[in-house]
Amino acid sequence: SSGIPLFKMKVAEKGRIKDIKEIIVRIDGLPSCLNGQLVDLGEGVKGIVMGFDQDNVLALVLGDPGRLRMGRDVIGVSETFQIPVGEKFIGRVVTALGVPCDQGGDIEPSAQLPVFLSSPPIVHRAAVEEFLQTGTKIIDVMFPLAKGQRQLILGDRQTGKTVITVDAMLSQRGKNVLCIYCCVGKSVSALEKVMGALHESNAIEYAMVIAATDSSPVGEQYLVPFSAASMADYFASKGRDVLVIFDDLTKHAWAYRQLSLLLERPPGREAYPGDIFYVQTQLMERAGKFNEHHGGGSVTYLGIAETQQGDLTGYIPSNLASMCDGQIVLSSQIFAEGFRPAVDILLSLSIIGGKAQPPILKALSRGLRADFARYTEVVQLSKLQSGLSGEAERIVKRGEAITSILKQGQYKPVPLSETVLLLYALDRNLLTHLSADQRDKFRQEIGGFVKEKKASLIEAIDTKPEMTAAIDKDLDLVIRDFYTASGFPWPAKAGG
Repeated sequence: SSGIPLFKMKVAEKGRIKDIKEIIVRIDGLPSCLNGQLVDLGEGVKGIVMGFDQDNVLALVLGDPGRLRMGRDVIGVSETFQIPVGEKFIGRVVTALGVPCDQGGDIEPSAQLPVFLSSPPIVHRAAVEEFLQTGTKIIDVMFPLAKGQRQLILGDRQTGKTVITVDAMLSQRGKNVLCIYCCVGKSVSALEKVMGALHESNAIEYAMVIAATDSSPVGEQYLVPFSAASMADYFASKGRDVLVIFDDLTKHAWAYRQLSLLLERPPGREAYPGDIFYVQTQLMERAGKFNEHHGGGSVTYLGIAETQQGDLTGYIPSNLASMCDGQIVLSSQIFAEGFRPAVDILLSLSIIGGKAQPPILKALSRGLRADFARYTEVVQLSKLQSGLSGEAERIVKRGEAITSILKQGQYKPVPLSETVLLLYALDRNLLTHLSADQRDKFRQEIGGFVKEKKASLIEAIDTKPEMTAAIDKDLDLVIRDFYTASGFPWPAKAGG
């Protein structure tokens, strides 16, 4: 009202670039900055405060460090590092910074979320009790997963770890589950294989890819899992169920180790910094099922970690196993024997998924793991002696039947109804008298046969997956029809 023009004042802290070491900048000044805060390094390049020493601030460069010069002014930005999130990211491929890299044009975000968030408190969470189908029979039957669970997939190189996670994404079609594939430090060719599988099955319609390949800056490889977690948090707050694949967390640990050495932090076991456990725990604790007052959605993590010659006691694998609710262990020996997926049943487990498993799977798979373990033991003993007793021969025949129905092709997820058909035949002793070729034919063709002849049975199993008298009768009749059509002999002693 006085007529005197007023001007808004903007206060900012300034510093100066003192040293540049690859992607780490040492800054003199900025006395009030915080860990994780953004800084403007000039020339359109920003950085994140990663740590401090006695006199300086250490920042990670987000962009091209070649554009920076020593002595240039640095301005502190009074905000934490955030990435854009929103519905329009579905079906796209973006970098760790949320920048599109699929030649699909710019993306208009719905919001901005901090990358580094603390895990939700217990009062925000709900019970983890809803089944998440992976499409991998051996996992759904023996090591079931629940929405909101953290499951680790361990194994040597080239044992099929990524295939299991891709099958899990393909299995979410029509289930209103959003999939986020987070590529950490993998080759471009490996990423293209995953993208090819997603596009071929049109799974990209309900998925997105956040990638930092081995050619990306180390800083992006460190940030990309946290960016994927923030994207998942956004959708979970809107009531969506989200499945996040971290492929893989071993390379994330490598990236953080490289950053820490540049930050001159003292190395510890296997040259990793002492806080590597805290960093990855901070990420994994963000998964969970949330109550209605906090969105009602869920975030499920499938993390991949690489082992060396099957050693599960390595620093990173053992760290990650302690953070998760179970582990799926893939064996290079089982892989070499031709069994796919090469899951080691004796070393794998799921701590909380059994509560969420559908009742029909739980009823038909009772005792299956113990039977397979006995079969493995008898096969090993048979190599040391000639001939088998009557009981041992029965165990071997049942074990061979279990092995035959659990085999699975690459990128061919199996629906719940087909898994039930296979388990029912096994439970009623309908497979042990068949030859290996006949069992393979049954596994490969029974799903299509039932879909054509008795589609109502599939709908009944999917709608209410419980073993009712009607479903039991229909399963028996349709398998009899398949045996008749295929010319298979019906066993003299069939039953539960």
